[in-house]
Amino acid sequence: VLYCTVLYCTVLYCTVLYCTVLYCTLLYCTVLYCTVLLYCTVLYCTVLYCTVLYCTVLYCTVLFCTLLYCTVLYCTVLYCTVLYCTVLYCTVLYCTVLYCTVLYCTVLYCTVLYCTALYCTVLYCTVLYCTV
Repeated sequence: VLYCTVLYCTVLYCTVLYCTVLYCTLLYCTVLYCTVLLYCTVLYCTVLYCTVLYCTVLYCTVLFCTLLYCTVLYCTVLYCTVLYCTVLYCTVLYCTVLYCTVLYCTVLYCTVLYCTALYCTVLYCTVLYCTV
């Protein structure tokens, strides 16, 4: 009987030990698997998020810089074109006005000179013929 009792207790102890070890092993593996799976998922999502964020920021920066460059270039070209055309227009206008003024003054001077000479000649001739 003692033999059976010891055998029974030994089998019972071994069974409980086996079940405890099996349970703990399964629990440990499950927790380890879930931890690794969670870690990998979080790492993957973080890397994906950071990559998307980096690419988005890079794309927006490049787009902003390109738009800024094009705007500055456009404004510079427009300013230079307007400035060139204004200077050219003002120069042509100034030279034309100057030319016309000089021409007008010359014609006026010549006309006055001619009329004065004509008047003096007529007056001289009239005085000369009238006195004779």
